[in-house]
Amino acid sequence: MQRQLSLDLSPVPVPTYAQRGTNILQIIFKEHFQDFADSYEDKYAPTYGRFRLERITKVVEHFISCGDYTQGIARIQCTNPECRNEFFRPFSCKGFHLCPSCSQKRTLLFAEYADNDLLLRLPRRFLTLSLPKCLRVFFRHDRKLFSEVSRLIFAMIRGYFNEAANATTETAALLCFQSNA
Repeated sequence: MQRQLSLDLSPVPVPTYAQRGTNILQIIFKEHFQDFADSYEDKYAPTYGRFRLERITKVVEHFISCGDYTQGIARIQCTNPECRNEFFRPFSCKGFHLCPSCSQKRTLLFAEYADNDLLLRLPRRFLTLSLPKCLRVFFRHDRKLFSEVSRLIFAMIRGYFNEAANATTETAALLCFQSNA
């Protein structure tokens, strides 16, 4: 007895783009950032140090308008002559770290660039290292520590490969830090 597979060949409904709306982070920044910026020097600067509030304010303003159709759109149309579906996409803020959507996109684009163009087809290893929580506070106040830790990590990796190969090896490293500090 032969079994036949049946495939549903009816036309697939065309999905429509739904505006993502304002997320909760944008609402919080819209409602409370100005109060924070006005009181920063008195309340927070002695504890956390002085930051460039002008630059941070610009990033926050871009983040608040991220995905807002009134700030500009791009018209996107399918190039397939049979399809020709089109939709409008609002401009993004391209904010790294603050905007979850734009930050994730930038991270993925960098990973794709590193994989396709930077690392070529060389043998490689991916390592994930984590700093103990008790040390993270030092990195919050002294960002130069990241470069020092990078040198130490690379020296350890190079030493490991040299010892494992029992010879001097050509070693390179691409170190990326994810920091909420």
